[in-house]
Amino acid sequence: MKMTKIFFVMMISFVFIFCAVEYCPAQVDEGKEGEDQVYRLDKVIVRDHPLKDESMVVTPDVTVINVDKFQKAGSVQNIRDILSEALGINVLRSSVTPSPTESIYIRGFDQSRFQVFKDGRPMRLMGRSGYIKTDWTTMPLDNIETIEIIRGSHSLLYPFSMGGAINIITKKGRKTDEIKPSGTATTEFGSYGAQSYSANIEGGLLNLIGYSFAGAHREGDGYLRNNDYNTGSFNARMTLFFPTGGTLTGGWDYVDNKTGYPVINDPSRADYDSSYPDVLEHKVDNFVHGPEGLVYPGGDSYWQKRTNEYSILFDQPLGPGELRAQVYQHESNRDRYWLTSNGTKKTNLDIEEKNRGVFLDYLDFEFIKNHAFSIGGEYRTQGIPENKDYYEIMSGYFQDVWSVTSPLTLIWGVRYYEFHSDAYKAGFPGMKTATEADKKAYEYRRKENEWCPKARLDYEVDPNLTLYAAVSREMRMP
Repeated sequence: MKMTKIFFVMMISFVFIFCAVEYCPAQVDEGKEGEDQVYRLDKVIVRDHPLKDESMVVTPDVTVINVDKFQKAGSVQNIRDILSEALGINVLRSSVTPSPTESIYIRGFDQSRFQVFKDGRPMRLMGRSGYIKTDWTTMPLDNIETIEIIRGSHSLLYPFSMGGAINIITKKGRKTDEIKPSGTATTEFGSYGAQSYSANIEGGLLNLIGYSFAGAHREGDGYLRNNDYNTGSFNARMTLFFPTGGTLTGGWDYVDNKTGYPVINDPSRADYDSSYPDVLEHKVDNFVHGPEGLVYPGGDSYWQKRTNEYSILFDQPLGPGELRAQVYQHESNRDRYWLTSNGTKKTNLDIEEKNRGVFLDYLDFEFIKNHAFSIGGEYRTQGIPENKDYYEIMSGYFQDVWSVTSPLTLIWGVRYYEFHSDAYKAGFPGMKTATEADKKAYEYRRKENEWCPKARLDYEVDPNLTLYAAVSREMRMP
């Protein structure tokens, strides 16, 4: 598979009416001239952070990693390499081969219990096919600015985050009148035919438009037999800067990945290949492939996924807080090929997903002294092209950060969920045996709702020690 030629044509139109009001930033408390500024990271998570010179900032609520400043021993090729250094994160695999298997855990929770976001929009979407894991190896770092890690379920700003959340904030260009952009290009080579090429460019025009583009290509033979991979990706952001301090950003993310399933390589079989490590049939279970189980040599055995994501993000300081709105669409197509032990060819082709959503938040407004309120909600649909709203999800939240005393802070609020999905009533004979008449007779629109209150009490003993107690209720999507 060669890197697909990509063109980027995006037209953004957005109609809005608002009045210019005094901007009161929520992240920075302005002191008197000559005094230090105090950054408050415990109120709003889904936003850019001002601590650009730090490589990593850890607070009781969130860990913020500055990707450009981050350094560690060894190579840093993707997000997983960075997350391995974060508090409360367990990275179980070190292979560079793309894989949709579990590799990231937050305090022991797998991806079915925590959520992954990019610029605040959900990435670990289900479509109609069920729980699909994030493949971290296909996320190059060239277009990423910061990574936020929220441990635990106490934050109301992230829906369905039972075990926590990871929010990936992308570069969106610079507000500058300098025509000359900045950019980097990187090439890496490794064992087993591994090679990667990536480049990015970032800049702006006339203090009005910012842009950021990044592309990457990775390939390799892999350690095990048939575990080769070939991945191409492209990311683009265009930002319009308003005189009122707001921004409007359009984004496109594209990934095309093809990875071979590692196959049985048993010396007792006639198709044994001694140039690869032995993989004995009776000493492995299923390579964590999922429904494929054990995969054997002799033909096509690989999975391929093509993903396009589009988004428009609006951010505007408004009165005592900040208004944020986003619309997004996620489209993907997956194919799977594999062989069984008797040489039977199996396929699962054109597994399509189509996910759309919109959210609106008003963050960090202080109508009452020592209280920072946030309210918001979202609506999303998940399904396939012919049934886009197989899942229909609505939720809204209210949060208050109350600075009770100088060392004591109470974060409390509630999120409401309403969940609709296509389903069949009890007694349905099953998809394999049901007739069309059965389906019509048993199908219905399932509806669920849930109130999820949360509260957390923090006591700062000193700048290096904070004690906290938290209680929360959260809903998990099927």
